[in-house]
Amino acid sequence: MRSSPASALLAAGFALLALCACGSDEPADPFGAGGAGAGGGASDGGGGSAAEPGPACLEPTPVPCEDEVFQQMNLQSDVAPGELSNEQDGGGFRSLIDATAGGAFAAEPHAYVYARFTEGGLEKVEISDEASLGSMDWDIAFRRYVVRINSGHSGPSCVTAARLPGTPDYDALAEAPGELRLRSDEYFTSDTSDTSDSCALIPDGSGLESPATALSGYWKYPGCVQMSGAVYVLQLADGRRLKLTVTHFYDEENQAKCQETGAVPMGDTGAANLQIRWAFLP
Repeated sequence: MRSSPASALLAAGFALLALCACGSDEPADPFGAGGAGAGGGASDGGGGSAAEPGPACLEPTPVPCEDEVFQQMNLQSDVAPGELSNEQDGGGFRSLIDATAGGAFAAEPHAYVYARFTEGGLEKVEISDEASLGSMDWDIAFRRYVVRINSGHSGPSCVTAARLPGTPDYDALAEAPGELRLRSDEYFTSDTSDTSDSCALIPDGSGLESPATALSGYWKYPGCVQMSGAVYVLQLADGRRLKLTVTHFYDEENQAKCQETGAVPMGDTGAANLQIRWAFLP
C-alpha cells in the first residue's frame, strides 16, 4: 500500500510509448454524447466573466482506488516543468499547454501539468501528481494526450464534464444546454467489491492503454492523434460552467496533416503541445 502525503492528508481529514504507430481506430468515449441537449446560439457566448452560481462542492472527498491510481497512472512526486500560456479568443481564451512530459519515450515521464480556469485565463497550479490527489486547487491536468479533471479517480474535487452530442459549433454555443449528463472522472472499476476486477483501469479503446477519462473523446487514433471536434461543457467546483474544445495535439502543420491523412511524418511534430479553446458560459 502506498504511503504518501496525499493519502495521509485524506486519511487524517476523512478517513503512457506515448504515441506509437499501433492502435485501433479511435478511443471509445465512455460518456458518448454525455446525454446533453443540443447546444446553440447566434454568437460566441463565452465572455470573460461568469455567473455566480452556488458551489457544486465545498469539501474534498476521498479518491477511490487511490493507490492503484497512483501506480497504474504512473503518477510522479515532482512538479512538472511544463508551462502554459493564453491568448484572447473572442470572449474566451486559446490556451497552449506544454504537456510533453519529458518526451514520448521517457522512462519516467514528468508529472501532469495542473491548471485552474480563471477570469484571466488558464493558470498553472504548481502541484505534483501525488499532492493533486488531495487538492481541490486545480481543475484540469494534461500529460501527453491524457486530460484529467479534478473528480472521481483523478482528484478529490467535483469538476464534471459533458460532451455535447453530434458536431456542435463551439463558437455558436452561447449558454450551457438545459439537460446535461455531467460526469466525473471515473476510469477504474469499483473498489467496493472483493473480486480481482476491483480497481482495474478502464482503457479508452485506443489500444494505447490510456484511461477512459471524461475528456478522452477529444481525440481519435487512426495512426496519429486526430482531433474529433468534440465540444464539452465543464462545471467547476464553484458552480461556474464553461465550454471547451481541444484543437491541437501537434503543431499547426502536422495537426493539419494528421486531420487530412491520418498520419504524421517521423521527426519533430510538436507533439503534446496542446491547444484548447474555452470560455465561461453565463
